[in-house]
Amino acid sequence: MPSTSSHLVDVRVIQRDLVYVVGLPIQYANEDTLLKYEYFGQYGPIKKIVVNASHVHSSGNQTQSVSAYVTFRNCEDALECIYSLESFSLDGSAMKASFGTTKYCSAFLRGQPCTNPDCMYLHQCGEPADSFSKDEITGSCCRFVDMTRPTRPKDYLDYPQQDARPTILPPRRLLKKEISPKKQKNEKSYVLNLLSQDSIDDDDEIYVDSPKISLATQLNLQKNSFRAIFNTLSRVSDLDDF
Repeated sequence: MPSTSSHLVDVRVIQRDLVYVVGLPIQYANEDTLLKYEYFGQYGPIKKIVVNASHVHSSGNQTQSVSAYVTFRNCEDALECIYSLESFSLDGSAMKASFGTTKYCSAFLRGQPCTNPDCMYLHQCGEPADSFSKDEITGSCCRFVDMTRPTRPKDYLDYPQQDARPTILPPRRLLKKEISPKKQKNEKSYVLNLLSQDSIDDDDEIYVDSPKISLATQLNLQKNSFRAIFNTLSRVSDLDDF
C-alpha cells in the first residue's frame, strides 16, 4: 500500500447523499418495502438501500430494530429525509437519521483502478473538514455530531406537505415557498404603481436628522426617491420577468 494512502485506511468521510437510519422496526427491514413512496421513496430518487438486519437492537420496551443506509441521488433529498425523521417514532421505536459516512475503496488505497462498477466506496480524497477517524466517530465528538445531524428549521412543520398521498414515514415538506401567479402579479403592479407615484408614502419617507425631516422634503423632490423604491423592491421577492 502506498505510504501516501496508508493513513486513509481508518478514515471515514461524510456523504451528504447518504442517510444513516437507526431505530427502524425489524418488521420493516426490507429494501423493496423501504423504496416505496410511503417510506423513503417520497423524499426523492434513491440509488440504493441497504438494511443491516444482521445486527438487531432491543430498546427498553423490547421493540426490536435495525439500521439502514439510504443513498439518494440528490443531497437535498437526503437532507429533507433527515429533517422529516427528527423526533419521529414508528411502532414505538424512536428513529434517528443522520448523514452517513463511507470509507475509501481498497483498490484506490492500493493505487489501483477499481473493477467493481457498483462500488459505493470513495475513489478520490474527500474534503478534510468532512473526514473523521474511527475514534472520533465512535466517541461521538461534537464536530462529527454537529455535521452529521443537522437541526431542521424551527418553523419546519409550518411548511406545506409535498402532496396529500398517505405515508408511513413523516411526509416531506416543501421548504421552498413559491409565490402564486396571482400574488406575483399583484406585487408587480404594486411596484409599477410606486414608480409612477408623484409623492412618497409616509412609510417610505427617509428620515436623516433628529427633527425627522425627510430627505424628499428637504430636496423638494416630485418623485419617489430611489432609496424608497429599492426598499420596496427588497420586500418583493421572486419577481420573474420584471
